[in-house]
Amino acid sequence: MVRYMLGAVMAAALSIAPIAVTAQGTGMSDSEYIAKIMTSAPPAIVKGATIVEMNADGSMRTLQTGTNGFTCMVLDVTPGCADQNAMAWMKALMTHSAPPDGVGFMYMLAGDSGASNTDPYARAQTATNHWVKTGPHVMILGPSVKSMGYPMSVDPDPSRPYVMWADTPYAHAMLPVGPMPMQDAAPPQPHP
Repeated sequence: MVRYMLGAVMAAALSIAPIAVTAQGTGMSDSEYIAKIMTSAPPAIVKGATIVEMNADGSMRTLQTGTNGFTCMVLDVTPGCADQNAMAWMKALMTHSAPPDGVGFMYMLAGDSGASNTDPYARAQTATNHWVKTGPHVMILGPSVKSMGYPMSVDPDPSRPYVMWADTPYAHAMLPVGPMPMQDAAPPQPHP
């Protein structure tokens, strides 16, 4: 995730966003990019959000200026929408600095492509980094998530709420809001 901004918040979001995502240059048209963003959050959130795209050279391009305090973008290949506190949290993660004390909120209703549940900086699955893929979810970001009572196992059930990166300063609650897409679900088991 995100999550995660406008007027003064817009300026802050644009200064944070280049750090928060990997330069990608999606190659999508604006309408394709916005269609992908539409899968990340409720339509009313996306309609009022600032939508940004990071170009291959690391520069940011604003496709839509919003008014509701959310910034939406594609994070690697996953679309997400983050409030101002989530954007500050993502900046801290990407700069290896202390996360803010505030609570942030991020939508990732299209699910994610997977992440290590123990190493915030892992870019690929290994035999030891406890990779987890979560379907449609929202995230609560900030230090208070460690006291919310969600499981903090390194191998969580991604169909239930859990804390990701629990043993790091970047712990955050992953709250599934729907089933995993069919292509990601486990194959059905034969009946005896």
